[in-house]
Amino acid sequence: MSQTPPTPPSGPSDNGLPPLPPQQWQQPNPGQPEQPPRHPGYPGLGQQGQPNQPGQPGQPGQQGQPGQPGQPPKKGLGTGAILGIVGGGLLLVIIVIVVIAVVVSRLLVGGGGGSSSSGGSGGGETGTASDTVEAFFTALSDADAETALGMISQAPDDDTLLTDEVLAASNELAPITGFAIVDDTTENGYGDVTVSYSLGGTPVTAEYSVDDYDEDGWMITGGLSYLNVDRFDGLGVTVNGQEVTGGELQVFPGTYELATTLPNFTLSGTTTVAATEPFGSLDVSDIEPGLSEAALGQFRSLVQSAVDACIASTTLAAGCGLDLPATLDDGTQLTEGTISRSISADATVTIQNMVPTLSYDNPTLAQGEYIGSVSTSGQCTQNGATGTCDVLFGPSLGSPSIDMAAENPTVLWD
Repeated sequence: MSQTPPTPPSGPSDNGLPPLPPQQWQQPNPGQPEQPPRHPGYPGLGQQGQPNQPGQPGQPGQQGQPGQPGQPPKKGLGTGAILGIVGGGLLLVIIVIVVIAVVVSRLLVGGGGGSSSSGGSGGGETGTASDTVEAFFTALSDADAETALGMISQAPDDDTLLTDEVLAASNELAPITGFAIVDDTTENGYGDVTVSYSLGGTPVTAEYSVDDYDEDGWMITGGLSYLNVDRFDGLGVTVNGQEVTGGELQVFPGTYELATTLPNFTLSGTTTVAATEPFGSLDVSDIEPGLSEAALGQFRSLVQSAVDACIASTTLAAGCGLDLPATLDDGTQLTEGTISRSISADATVTIQNMVPTLSYDNPTLAQGEYIGSVSTSGQCTQNGATGTCDVLFGPSLGSPSIDMAAENPTVLWD
């Protein structure tokens, strides 16, 4: 006997779930209870046509939650997965920081900072090696030592003469004019720039090495010359008005005048020298230190006074290198207090016209020339006989020396 299948509800269900889709119903077997249709997810409809059982996963009765569709329970992430996620996040943060640092660095180097290496010449990404060298010479002409030093790649060993004042004096002595770039042979971050200019009317051509290894602006490699003033140590020497001590000093391209502040000394010869070659040494061989006219007269007077005192002495020890022994080589004995000494007229003229030179090792020490022999006699005893003896081949007056920078100059004898 056939039965008509029940029609599923067409409107919303009372529990708020969407309506059940049409189902295929089968005729129930006689004698068996009628089974509800299978429909997972709807309350009251169990899996495989069985009523929901308490305590089953996803079913009513578990943790006080209403029945859920039959799904396996969710599990938490393992320790390895958590560490992987954290590590990946840290790596991403580090990459972002590095990218930001690189961008900021390029901005600072390329356009923002005004790097001193370019010296205002537009160096770095926009300036050329020629721009830097030209700006270097412009700074020299403007007596701007700080800007000029900012374009040199290596800091100087001594900056005594690398000042605005010294540069200004150089420009007064011989200004730099007519600057021009002759050649620029630079590539791959290094090379040379050849320039020409006039230094006080004297034409100069020089080659300057440059580099831009760090790509932060072209720099001049060196660019300075050397001035050695050891020969004039102790003379109160000045260079373009700046007092210096002995040693090797570095100077910019330019002109330098040497002088002395001590009244007893002068510098003669070519006292103005020029620096035109990078790494070159200024030639000071023609500069001769000497005594001033007043100091020369003082030197001669001191020597004459010393000689007069020694000649006047009647004792065996007279000074000036004229001391005598009590017993001569042949056994003759001299009587103390009876010695007589005299010098020739030629020796006196030598003293009066003496022109000392200054010691190379000690420029303040004035050294005179050899004066000569001294006639010596005295009472003596020889082979039991007593009388007056002439001392043959006795000591003579040697070469006098005086430190003319000393507070109390004293004559020394060689």
